[in-house]
Order: sequence, then C-alpha cells, then structure tokens
Amino acid sequence: MQKNRNKLLIMAFTIMLMNGVVNNLRGQIGPFIIEQYSLSYSKLGFLFSFFSIGSMVVFFFTGKLIERFGLVRLLLGGLVTNFIALSLFFWINSYYLLILAFTLIGIGLTILNISAVNLVSISYSKKRGKMINLLHLFYGIGGISAPYFVTVLIKNGFSWSSSFLFSLIFVIIIGWQFKLVSLPQIEVKTGKQQMDSTLKLLQNRRVTLFALIVFLQVGVEFSMVTWLAPFLKNFQGRSELAVSFHLSLFFIAFTVGRFIASLLVEKFGYYNFLLFNCAAAILFINTAVIGGYNYTILLPLSGIFLAVQVPTTQAAIFDSFSQNGIKVVGFSQTAGMIGSTVLSNWLLGFVNDFFNLKASFIALILVLIISFLATYRLKQLS
Repeated sequence: MQKNRNKLLIMAFTIMLMNGVVNNLRGQIGPFIIEQYSLSYSKLGFLFSFFSIGSMVVFFFTGKLIERFGLVRLLLGGLVTNFIALSLFFWINSYYLLILAFTLIGIGLTILNISAVNLVSISYSKKRGKMINLLHLFYGIGGISAPYFVTVLIKNGFSWSSSFLFSLIFVIIIGWQFKLVSLPQIEVKTGKQQMDSTLKLLQNRRVTLFALIVFLQVGVEFSMVTWLAPFLKNFQGRSELAVSFHLSLFFIAFTVGRFIASLLVEKFGYYNFLLFNCAAAILFINTAVIGGYNYTILLPLSGIFLAVQVPTTQAAIFDSFSQNGIKVVGFSQTAGMIGSTVLSNWLLGFVNDFFNLKASFIALILVLIISFLATYRLKQLS
C-alpha cells in the first residue's frame, strides 16, 4: 500500500511538472508569435485565452466527470488529449491552428491537473496543506525550466513551436507511470451519493468567496507569466538573456514560496497564511512599479508570495467541504481560468494597448487588494 502511494505521488509530481513547463512556455514564446503573425498585444492575449477556455469547461464539470468516468479513465483521457494537442505543432502554420492547439492543451492539462490534485488529496488527507503545496512546487520547477527550454531550442536552430513537440516526452513518461500504479476507484461508485448538487453549492457564500479569490489570484499569476517578458523586452528594452533570467527567477521564487509554504502553512493556519502572503505580494509589486528600473527585480520575487495562494486555497476548500471538496475546487479553478482569460489576457491586453505595459502592473495591485479583502471576509465566515 505504501509503495503504491509513493508511486502515485511521483506520478502526481510528474503531471504537475509537465503542467509547469507547457503552461508557461507562453511567457517566452509570446514575442515570437507577435513577430511571426504580426499581432497586437490584445490579439496575443486573445490567442492565449484559448489555453483557458477549454480549462473552464473541464474544471466546472470536475465532479460530474469524476462521477461519470472515474479517476482512471479521466487520467487516460488527459494523456490522449495532450498527445494529440502537442503533436499538432508539427503541422501548425496558421493562427487558427494555434487556437485549436492551445484549446486542446488547456483541456488536456486541466484533466491531468485534476487527477494529480485528487491523487494527493486522497492519499494524504492528514497533511493536505503541506502535500498540495509540495505538488504545486513541481509546477514551479517546470516554470523555471520553461524559459531556458525555449531559449536553448531556438539557439540550436529549432522554432519556438518545437518546444511543444519536445514536451511530448512528459506524456510518454506519465503514460509509463500510469501502467505501474493502482489508482483509487472511489468516485464512480460513491460520488453521486456523497456530493451535493451544483446549484446548492453555488448558493453557498463561502463557495462564492473561494471562487472569487482563485479568480483574482490565478489572474495575477498568469498576468505575471504572460506580460513580464513583453514588459522587460519592449518597455524596458532588456536583452533576451535578461528576459529569461527574470522569468526563471519568477519561477524560482514560485518554487521557494511553495517549499516554504509546505513547512509553515499548517502552523499559521490557511487564512492567516493567505492574508500575509497577499499583503507581501502587494508590497513587492507596488515597490517595483514606484521604484522603476532598478527595482524591477521585485516583480519576479513577488512569486514567493503569489505561489502559495492557489494550493493553500485548495487545501482550505478540501478541509471546509470534505466530500464536496472536489466539486468546489472545480468551481474555484473554473473561476481561476476565467480570471486567467479576463484579467490576464483580455483586460491587461487592452490596458497595454491603450496605456502601456507599466499600467498593467498597477492594475494587478488593485486586483490583489480586492483579493486580500475577500480572504479577510472568508476568514470571518469560517
């Protein structure tokens, strides 16, 4: 039993590593797509929003999907979808094929994400906050690798799209791990009896607040990933190496933040930990915006505090809603994908076009202030 649980954990970590790499390739490839397809910032944001559109649907119906198909078939479906989506980059030669590929990647990665979070939550219910933060730590490791991954490929004569083709190795590794483990089969038989209806859960004020917090935090997180490179390159005129350094530093900060969170979150309590880290992120981003060029490094360093928000919120949800936790996490992650699309891609895309890239980071400060207030209210209700 323990040996199988360790194998499940390794597979979950590999899934999150893949999520971290593939999801965050966009931070480095954005300028290349703009150049190849002659796009505006708003059109690039629209294109990247298709990462999120498929994810929204999958996350919202998380509970139903697990009830209907079970964890085993859900995970297998995610592997197949990712294989098809990443393989498409061998033929891509148009903006519209990119939209299709990004949509399928969003669907496939989300299915695998759901599978990984549930595997950890089921296997480590007594250390949920610690283990979910450790799980997301591997997302950060993938994010650290993504910028240099793209840079190395391009310097060796490959196109930016090759980074997606090379990512197929993760699908192969996870598929091999899938054959070696015994996955829990608890959702199909008992899920319908245990879970409350979607309507009943959506009427719960705490569910609404959890969803709002994840909406805002994921929006901020993906805004940093999407717009930090254009800000550094096009607004501040920094080199490709400097852009890669700052993006990697952001994900190093993410990794450090989630490791620290795995050690401290249970001691502070979920809500106190969320409030402290949100306030610290506001301070860092605000100082970087006011301080200018010499303080820009605080933008990637804010990842230390941004990193803990979503996994800690997920742990709080599972603790608050027990058997309904899977559905509520699904609702909140749906809100997160909407936040990624509306805040990161659409809103900030237009802000960048009509004002400048600096204005988008001012907007992120306002978003984080709203998140802080929502978290404080949730703490009062809990």
